Amino acid sequence: MIVSQKVPTDIKIKLQVFIIFLLLQPFSTFAQAVAPGNQPIAKPQTQAELQSRLASLLDHPKFAPARWGVRIITSDGRVIFERDADKLFMPASNMKLYTTAATLDAFGPDHKFKTSVYAAANVSRNGTMKGNLILYGRGDPNLSARFDLTAEGKPNPIDEYLAADKITAIEKLADQIQARGIKVIQGDLIGDESYFATDGLGAGWEWDDLQFYYGASVSALTVNDNAVTFTVKPATRAGQSPVITVQPITSYVKIINHATTGNGKDAKTHISINRPLNSNEVEFFGNIPPGAKDFSTEIAVYDPASFAATLLKEALARRKIRVLGRLQRMDAVARLQSPFDETKLTEIASIESQPMSVLLKVINKPSQNLHTEMMLRQLGELRGAPRDLDDYGRPKSAESRGIEVLKQFLTKAGVDVSSLSLRDGSGLARQDMISPRSTSQLLLFMSKHPHFAVYRDSLPVAGDGTLQRRMKGTAAEGKVQAKTGSLSYVRALSGYVTTKKGQMLIFSLLGNNYTGAGADVTGVFDQICILLAEYENEL
Repeated sequence: MIVSQKVPTDIKIKLQVFIIFLLLQPFSTFAQAVAPGNQPIAKPQTQAELQSRLASLLDHPKFAPARWGVRIITSDGRVIFERDADKLFMPASNMKLYTTAATLDAFGPDHKFKTSVYAAANVSRNGTMKGNLILYGRGDPNLSARFDLTAEGKPNPIDEYLAADKITAIEKLADQIQARGIKVIQGDLIGDESYFATDGLGAGWEWDDLQFYYGASVSALTVNDNAVTFTVKPATRAGQSPVITVQPITSYVKIINHATTGNGKDAKTHISINRPLNSNEVEFFGNIPPGAKDFSTEIAVYDPASFAATLLKEALARRKIRVLGRLQRMDAVARLQSPFDETKLTEIASIESQPMSVLLKVINKPSQNLHTEMMLRQLGELRGAPRDLDDYGRPKSAESRGIEVLKQFLTKAGVDVSSLSLRDGSGLARQDMISPRSTSQLLLFMSKHPHFAVYRDSLPVAGDGTLQRRMKGTAAEGKVQAKTGSLSYVRALSGYVTTKKGQMLIFSLLGNNYTGAGADVTGVFDQICILLAEYENEL
């Protein structure tokens, strides 16, 4: 994939960082502009005054080319304010509200997923196994240092799990295999991802997203979010090649280093990265000045199941366990000729995921695309129609069957799905189309759901997750629990807010087609949330 044909990778990485920076700001330049200086603005005291203030934010002249979709309702469904509530908008990651709600409804907060290692033959007294070793994934997103919980029982901070040299879950599986007395595996080591019938990519995903972690391929056998972290460290002298390392430490990816340590005249780091679509050779270009801060980025791997099998083989090698056969991958199509039958195998190692209540937090708070897509496929495989063959003789995809389950759930939630376009689970597809009405109705339904507390607690709070630095020091801090959404020219924020009176309101804020600074739009959204949070009267 040559990113420079569309968006140069170095620019794209800088853009990602810049967007994250903007999203983390408590107010945008626009939000500050609507209240210039330190002049206090009277708080609205009536619903009419509140509606007028909300409209004035949306009607600012700079947003003339943009499209706004807004719906704000009470917990009993009464409309406080709406603007084009029935029009369709790209939701970006607001799509995760839909997928995670359906997942929680289908499986409950305590559901776990299991990954197994099977032996296809018995182990001899001298520790030799003549058959294959099968690493069988069932769609557990937990096989990641992200889930090495802290002492407080919380997921690791991003800087800690990105720096992990080894994946604890894989190490635990290797320990269990070693405990079986296995020393030599004469057969093949198979990474089996056949539990999901999927080609790995979401419908409508853009090709230049696919080399980055947020566009990682989906597999039932997923390890480390199907991505690796590269770190570029400048050499001590100009002209030398920088040192490039990868975490987790693995031979699965090959580093091709065309980068140089700059001459010091240019104080900025310019690193461009290219991973071709069907390759794990990762090329580095550009320069990094001597003494500069290390440059790090996450890159998705090609063929996640083989990546997982490689990591297990390397973990076994560290325990002096040899695999004499080949590394193989088995998917749903391959299993048509050789069906998976665990009754003919011996489970020799296994590991379970965290409960669904934890999985949903890791999806919604940092907005994790891959895990959401895995949940969509879980819906398809465990709650959807049978895995029949399509017109081309291939198994019907887990994602298409998952979307049908999602539509059934939304219908139960009172959402009219007839006009919606649901293409994936995460919102990375620009063909996803939802409305403020459908989103607010979903949120209203979930507010009455038996597992509402779990659902609400999975959302970012003004003060954490993707809202970590937004609305800080305002009436909305700690009072807004909502899902963000961000694509080029798309911003979204939908969720719940508690007013100063203690009343819970439900809102869906969608902005499309604004080509200016994204912070202008998020600033408007923040201002709306602040107005709602500081409202003192009953609505």
